[in-house]
This record gives sequence, C-alpha cells and structure tokens, in this order.
Amino acid sequence: MEQTYSDMKQRHLVLSRVQEVFEKPLQFGTFDSDDEQASIEIIKCPDSPFEGVTAYSTLGVYKCQNLLTADNKELNIEFMGICDSRNNWFDGLLSTCAFAMIKGKVRAHPYEVYKDIIPIYQPNIDMKHILLIPPFSLKSDLGTIETDKRVITWLMLNPISENEYTFMQTNGYQKLIDAFVEANIDIYDLYRKSIF
Repeated sequence: MEQTYSDMKQRHLVLSRVQEVFEKPLQFGTFDSDDEQASIEIIKCPDSPFEGVTAYSTLGVYKCQNLLTADNKELNIEFMGICDSRNNWFDGLLSTCAFAMIKGKVRAHPYEVYKDIIPIYQPNIDMKHILLIPPFSLKSDLGTIETDKRVITWLMLNPISENEYTFMQTNGYQKLIDAFVEANIDIYDLYRKSIF
C-alpha cells in the first residue's frame, strides 16, 4: 500500500520522538502476522534508559483506529516497553500486541489488560498478561504528538500474573500498582514471581 505524504510525515514524527527519548542508536526489525496479512516495525534500543535493559517501541500502530478521542481528534497509540537485555522475545510480545490492535480485536487505553499474550512465548512462567500503563522509567517523557487529525501517544507493556490480574479486578488498578511499589518488583524481569 502506497504511503501518503501525511503518513510519512507522521512516521517521521514518531521515529524522531523515539530517537530523542531513547538517546542511543536504534535497531529496526519487521514482524509479520501469522497470516501474513499485516506487518509491523519494532524499534529496539539496547542499554536504554540504562545499561542492562533494552527499550522497545512499535512504529506504525498509530495508524490503527482506536475508537478514542482527545481534543476532538482521533487518539492513536504506539506500544513501548523496557526489559532485561537478556530477554530475546520481548519484541515478539510487542508485535503480538500490535497485531491484536491492527486486526481490531482490542483497543488500547491505560490499564487495559491483554490476556494470555505471554504464554504464546513462555507458557511456564508466572507472568501471563499485559497491563497497559502510561510509560515511566525513561529519562524523558515520550509524551504526545499532535497532527491535524490525530493525537499519538505511547502505552507501556507491564507484564502481570493471573493472581495479580484477579487482584486488580477486585481492588482496581491503583491498588495493584501500589502493591507493586510496596513489593519493589523488578519491572524489567519477565521471569519475576507473582507477588500474590
């Protein structure tokens, strides 16, 4: 499909923002969906925001309709995340979230849970689901990008266990976040143990 000038301009704005915030040389990969009907770019940045972890962002999810608005404009998102650099499947995790969005199976808004994404890659660990949260832990904020027709922002992948998900359903996301802070979890470790 041919890219319009507007598409290229928006892609450049998203890419520039990622480059500015991640601060290190970027690596690019392309992932195709299982049915080969869609593809997505994943940006990878080792040792960002600090040594030993890798920051990731999708590039192109913003083109998907999200059924949310901001200032009377369409609100679109990119996914991002940070994990231990020894992990070799986090980029796949991002692509799976992106394809779920692209195919219209889910929307993306803060504190939405994408269920049973992690077992696709690692069936035998405590972490099972992805909780989407506003990004944190970066040296500077990815923020938002406003264009004529849309507002683009980022949501961060935060892995949670089945028990943590159940706790959140009962007590709300803020209580879960508070519990994470109290337990001092390693948010970059996808192999961490569930706190409940």
